[in-house]
Amino acid sequence: MIKCKLRWSLFELGFVSACHLMAAISVLLAELLIGLELAIVIAVLVSYLVYLRDQFQMFIVPRRGTWQRLKPELIIGQQSARLSRFGKLREMQLPRVVYFSEFLLVLSFHPESERGSTRAVHLVLWPDSLERSEAARLRRYLRFDLPSGLAVN
Repeated sequence: MIKCKLRWSLFELGFVSACHLMAAISVLLAELLIGLELAIVIAVLVSYLVYLRDQFQMFIVPRRGTWQRLKPELIIGQQSARLSRFGKLREMQLPRVVYFSEFLLVLSFHPESERGSTRAVHLVLWPDSLERSEAARLRRYLRFDLPSGLAVN
């Protein structure tokens, strides 16, 4: 069994912030109509705010009138996985590896048997999303121990 405590990645925050900032600057430097520039910049800003909202909901939830910090975790067993998100522990199928590299790891989870919630949950793991020992253990499991249909090629 693999148990990993997820952390908010500062690499991801910096990367996403830089991408949104560059998009907004590019639009402003493109010399478009002011109305069009404003509409695109607002769309970029809304996109960034949605990203931040999702990150806060992953790690902080309101409970009993106060904000409580969560410690989301990923637990992978032999037959299924559990992923805690937004303060709820969800039973999932074993992960499928979408992308595997030294710097970035993208896993896709499908709900085990929830009705009406058949959408996959994608988990992006940056180098600082896990402790070093947990990351090494997870990568070893995904590379060598995950069933062949789901494993990294």
